[in-house]
Amino acid sequence: MGKHPSCKGDTMAGRTRRPGILPAAGAAAAVALIAFQAALRRRTARRRSTRRDAAALPAGTGPANARTAAAGTSTARTIGILSDSHAYGKHSWWRQTVVAGTVPGLRLGAYESHPGAQTVALVDRLDAAAHQADLVVVQAGTNDIRKGRSPEQAAEGVRVLWDGITARGAAPVAALVPPSETQPALAVELNRLLRTAAEARGMPLLDVYTPVAATDGSWRAGLSNDGIHSNRKGSDLMAEAARGQLAGLTN
Repeated sequence: MGKHPSCKGDTMAGRTRRPGILPAAGAAAAVALIAFQAALRRRTARRRSTRRDAAALPAGTGPANARTAAAGTSTARTIGILSDSHAYGKHSWWRQTVVAGTVPGLRLGAYESHPGAQTVALVDRLDAAAHQADLVVVQAGTNDIRKGRSPEQAAEGVRVLWDGITARGAAPVAALVPPSETQPALAVELNRLLRTAAEARGMPLLDVYTPVAATDGSWRAGLSNDGIHSNRKGSDLMAEAARGQLAGLTN
């Protein structure tokens, strides 16, 4: 008569189970569970801390995306931008104002800034720029005149962008283009056309050109390193001018 398996210890699939393996596995599982619970507690604590920090921020201040800071202000307006490189730089006037959350009453919307873009290329970004926005600043035309288009053609391209924003339910805000070392007269004429068109439509207009421009349309000394874009000093002056003008858009 054969012996019952229980007489010689437990077996599984014909193999003798070694004493101590199950206890060791159980201990490892317990350690893993403890580590998981500790990680979960740390993550929960971080989330609570983040919520507390966000709640402590006054409206219109705070991180690069100012939505959190302005969320408690029911009258805050969402403002995006559709532009070429003039709003793109690390210290650009746009980054120092709306992106930095330094204009109470405005919160950051779409950031559609595309270096090198002409107005015709920005048409494809209209949907994104106007998405959930109350206002959209349009600063474009510099690359049009740099690449051979006339100020009239550049201004018409900007007007197409204004119309596209309006058709999507947002309000366009005009912005003058910066000076130019290589084509100062064209920059002057483009800005004249943009100002006239904005006034005819009753549109708000941001003038970040005058604080940094010489009388002939070139850059004032020391405000641009390449003759096209503002340097840090130029950007600071443009941001200072824009901040006060942007505040007027919250009414």
